[in-house]
Amino acid sequence: MHTLKLVMIGPTESGKTIIANFLADATEIPYDYHPTQGVRILEFEINDILVNNERISRDLELWDCSGNHKFKNCWPAIRKNVHGIILVYSAKMKDSSKKLKEYYDYFVSGAKLGPNNCVILFFDADNTASSSSKMISSSFPNVSHVKCNVSDGGDKLKADFRLFLSALITLLHENKEEKLILSDNILFAQ
Repeated sequence: MHTLKLVMIGPTESGKTIIANFLADATEIPYDYHPTQGVRILEFEINDILVNNERISRDLELWDCSGNHKFKNCWPAIRKNVHGIILVYSAKMKDSSKKLKEYYDYFVSGAKLGPNNCVILFFDADNTASSSSKMISSSFPNVSHVKCNVSDGGDKLKADFRLFLSALITLLHENKEEKLILSDNILFAQ
């Protein structure tokens, strides 16, 4: 079974660690804030992911990355061999669009991934925002955009995460099959 590497990144204090811990069943809520220093890697297994009408299990590495730019020199190592990106921003933040664009350009575009390898999570810890930012949605029209809250909407967040994983794994299988077909065609042509 191949381990799926996901990178979660966004501005500082946007809720990345809370979401990562929740998805990995790593800690209880509530959570005291301590800034992530560089990156934390959570390893866990997700069961019952629906891929091509089949339920599968997959080992995950969820790289919870600091949004602090003093760790930017770590980004090349973090991006290496990544399969999917989770961008996170918070309802408490103003103008996250520019920061998310930088992360998207580096981690998604720079890794030669596409919008289907990415999801944007709008973290609304207090469940007070009526909707996610229209600016963010319009800046990333081809990327799934999900409002989340671990306290009141945890089941929805886990379901949305499974949907993202299902689509991502399906995409990776299709790309793998396409590469096999291309390599067979090259061998056949020789």
